Amino acid sequence: MRIIRGLLFTGIAALLVGYGINRNILNEKFLFLEQAVQTDVAEKIQVLTSPEGIDLLIAPFTRPEEIDYTLVEDKVMVLLNELRLEQGLLLLTKNETLKAAADHRAIETQTSFSHTRPDGTDFYTVIQTDDYWYPYQTVGENLAMATYFKDEASMAEFLFKGWMESEGHYANMIHPDFREVGIGVHYDGEFLYAVQLFGKQNQ
Repeated sequence: MRIIRGLLFTGIAALLVGYGINRNILNEKFLFLEQAVQTDVAEKIQVLTSPEGIDLLIAPFTRPEEIDYTLVEDKVMVLLNELRLEQGLLLLTKNETLKAAADHRAIETQTSFSHTRPDGTDFYTVIQTDDYWYPYQTVGENLAMATYFKDEASMAEFLFKGWMESEGHYANMIHPDFREVGIGVHYDGEFLYAVQLFGKQNQ
């Protein structure tokens, strides 16, 4: 039995910690500044400080009350399998049990953004319950959390880029043992939480 985990907090500035194969901590911590956001902010500052900017009113991004989770999840799935195809790996298939478990974990991360669940147990215990029973040989989890500031597809790309730039998360996404995945998201009106739950079933 192998358990693999990865954790990502992102946004304009982010602290990232990755967990790799067999719980080996990668100790990967860094501040990440999304280039698109940095450029956008710089452009707005330039406009506001220019003489013409006195008469301009720049409306802030208005977050929607709700979003289409399917758009985010489907985009992440496409990006994930494009990455695996580039690496010559088997494409992952969607698993409905892992999907339901990932949805549950996405909601839990609003309370505890960690691979430790709110009840103090490890993340993989979610697929040891009657509701999400998944007889796994290998399982892994990637988490992401970001301030919502783009449309659904762009947010999916933003989060995926963060996973790509983290050694631990990237390793999970191209792990050759994984065969299936469930992708779940949760939006609380300000933050978007995303979960990739990878698995390979016992034969």
